[in-house]
This record gives sequence, C-alpha cells and structure tokens, in this order.
Amino acid sequence: MTLLIDRRQWLALGAGLLCQAAGAANLPVRIASPAITQTDWVRNALRLHFVPAAQAFAQSSATLRDVLATGCNPATARPAWRAAMLDWERLSAVSVGPLLERRSARSIDFWPTRPAMVTAAVPNPPQTAAALDDLGAPAKGLPALEFLLWQAAPDAAQCTYAAALAQGCAAEGQALLADFEALAARAWTPDTALAAFNEWFSQAVGGLEQLRWKKMGKPARSGRASDWPRATSGSTRAAWQASWASMQNFWLGTGRSQEQGSLNGYLAGENQLALSAQLEAAVALLHTRMLAADPARAASVTAAMQALAQAKKLLEDKIAPELKTMVGFSESDGD
Repeated sequence: MTLLIDRRQWLALGAGLLCQAAGAANLPVRIASPAITQTDWVRNALRLHFVPAAQAFAQSSATLRDVLATGCNPATARPAWRAAMLDWERLSAVSVGPLLERRSARSIDFWPTRPAMVTAAVPNPPQTAAALDDLGAPAKGLPALEFLLWQAAPDAAQCTYAAALAQGCAAEGQALLADFEALAARAWTPDTALAAFNEWFSQAVGGLEQLRWKKMGKPARSGRASDWPRATSGSTRAAWQASWASMQNFWLGTGRSQEQGSLNGYLAGENQLALSAQLEAAVALLHTRMLAADPARAASVTAAMQALAQAKKLLEDKIAPELKTMVGFSESDGD
C-alpha cells in the first residue's frame, strides 16, 4: 500500500509539472493510475465494459422478442426496438471477441437494409432457426425490423416476419452474452492477454473510423436523408451518441474503472502521462462535438468527423507506438 500511495503522489506531481511545462491549463483533471499488467487490463475490460454491454443487449433483445410475439403495436414495439438498437450500438462500438468470431454484425445489423429483400421474404417467414440462418443478411436483423415496424400499419404477415427476426436477434444476444461471460472466466496468460490487447486496441481505433466514415461521412456525402443510419425511426443522433458513449467508456472509463479497465488507465499506469493528458483532451473534444452532431446541421457533422479523425491520428501515430502495438484492420471495419 505504501508503494501505491508513493506512486500516486509521484504521478500526480509529474502530471502537474507536465501541464505547467506545456501551458496546458485547460487539460481535464486526470487521475493517476497504479501500474496494471495487460492481463489485468483484459480481465477488467471484460468485467467492466464488455460483459455489462452484452448483458444489456441480451435483456433488451429478449424484451423485443417478447413484445413482438404479441403483435406489432407501435406503442410497445417501437420503444422495444429502439432500446435493443441502442444497446447493440453500445455493445458493437468496439467489436471484439465473440462479436467478430460469430460475425454478429451480419446477422443483427446488416446496414443499409434492402427493403425489396425484406418484402420478398415476408410471405414465407422462417419457421426454424436453420431457416432464419438461411435468410440473406440484408433481409434480417435490426435494420429490417426498423423497416417493418415503422410501416404505417404493418399487416399480419409483416408482423409474423418481424417476430421471427426478433427471435433471431434475441438468440444471438444470448449467445453473445454466454461467449463474453466465458471469455471473462478464462484463465488469461500474458501471451493470450497480449494478443487480446493488440486486437482490442485496433478494433477500438476501427470503431472510431466506422463512426466517422460509414455512419457519418458516407451518408452525408450522398445528400439523401434516408441514407443516415436509423433514419427510418428518427434515431440517428441517439445511435451515434450510444456508440460514442461506449467508445468513451472504453478509452477513459468512468470513476473507478478509469484506473482498472480503460486504455487510459493502462496508459497512465505505464507512466505515459503526457499522452494520457492528450487522450483525455481528445476525448473531451470528441464528446462535445458528438453531442452536438445533428444530421440536419452539416457543419456539426463535419466538426464531429474532424474530431474523430484527430483522435484516430493520436492513437495511431503516438499512443500505439508507445504501447508497442499496431493498428490493424478486420472485415468488420467495412468500407
């Protein structure tokens, strides 16, 4: 304990001197972290970030399934869909582990959906899990459900199909939760933790880019309001903010988890106080701009995209080399 207190005092003093030297009076207040190993960080990230997010999606997707089992009443079905969608945005913002292995985004969130494929599939709703698996990705998942539930008056066949899709989302949610819980219970070694650390860092950077380009830049360039993600339900801003909130938690954590389960906690524990301060400043700017980003105001979207690009550059060019990791890409990064 004595060593920990001495370390905290030293780190706090070092942070203060660095801020003074850089004239960085406006940098956010930071909490110095004790050193943690990559093994500890992986365990904590699972316990504090991924498992709770998987639990939330498993619960809300099950609620959506149960609501649609009784019909497509907009008063209950639409809020249930929106809750599941926001929990999915939080879970998938940093796409790691089971999300990649199961290719969950293809079964839950293929976007943009293809209304013609959904309409063609409605008359023959899947009767079994295998039949659901055989459906093309553009005809199922949350985007297809959004298309169906925001019809003026979904008919009986559309409701039956929607119920089958919701069952699929709930089943995938339960499977993801089981896999994340198994991952959290795993006996991590320094080697397996190092592999996870490298993958998760890359995926978190990829999450920033997905938000910047696929969910903001590309639809903005098209000029069509219908191209915004979650546009049919009017949930674009809420979806952006849910995704960003999850990434913010991953990078900085909240409260005690800042020291235990965030990348910034690990960074500070490595005595990288100047980089820690830069990361916190970048995240603070991003938070302000993401809250302001509105598809109806082009300048606000551009400002958020610029902040996302700046944060990505900081992570790739400065932080990754110091942490001796590299930013790679996966098929989930998309175009």
